[in-house]
Amino acid sequence: MPRSNRRTTAAVFTATLLTAVGTAATVTPAVAVRGGQNTTVTDHPYAMRIVNKGGAHVCGGTLVAPTKVLTAAHCVAGPTAREFKVIGGRTEIQSTQGTVRAISSIKLHAKYAQGTFAYDAAVITLGSAMPYATLPVAGPNESALYTHGKTAKAIGWGLTARDTNGTRLKSAVLTLGPLAKCEPFTEPGDSGALKVCGLPGPGTTDSICRGDSGGPLIAGGKVIGVVSTGNKYCDTEHLKSVFTRTGAVAAGLGLPVG
Repeated sequence: MPRSNRRTTAAVFTATLLTAVGTAATVTPAVAVRGGQNTTVTDHPYAMRIVNKGGAHVCGGTLVAPTKVLTAAHCVAGPTAREFKVIGGRTEIQSTQGTVRAISSIKLHAKYAQGTFAYDAAVITLGSAMPYATLPVAGPNESALYTHGKTAKAIGWGLTARDTNGTRLKSAVLTLGPLAKCEPFTEPGDSGALKVCGLPGPGTTDSICRGDSGGPLIAGGKVIGVVSTGNKYCDTEHLKSVFTRTGAVAAGLGLPVG
């Protein structure tokens, strides 16, 4: 696929979210883990939802400190992003359980590039602390967590297939592989020091989907990646999941690692 087509394909994955950030009223339903299995915020207390003023799901995030949520830059790059809120402790989308927090400030990674999704990460500072356990951030020296062939877990809310609305938090175990395996959502010149490719495990059709952006990729008890782009139609044609590598962005966002 030509380079321009690759970028167009990847861009479509985030177009809904970019529109949502700029004009919150036009948010469409988010899309989350395809396949996988049900899970809960009891198992993943650090799993956060970013919602618009009307309560519609926009993106996922990870509580990495009591007032800090790690997410994707493209989720919160627009001028109205601070009008969003963050919800923790809510497994079921329609539930009223959990804690809602206002956003105090947002910091995008200084090297974030919308066209290539390089350094696609941001940190949200909440108006007050969330009462949930946090997840440590993997640093630049933890390369063993990214070994090709090893597995990692992605979690998120939303659609579970092309036309099937999800209702709860789900998880999927993905196999890590070379970035070339995640085309057309990666470019030949992409660096494994910046991005991570996740593939469905043997006999599965699991992947992340549009709207699952910002959520965590988890391995070794740490968040090792942030959902950036991938299976935009939530179907079986491109079961590819691309993440921003946390070790590449933690320092630039002022996040502790370890």
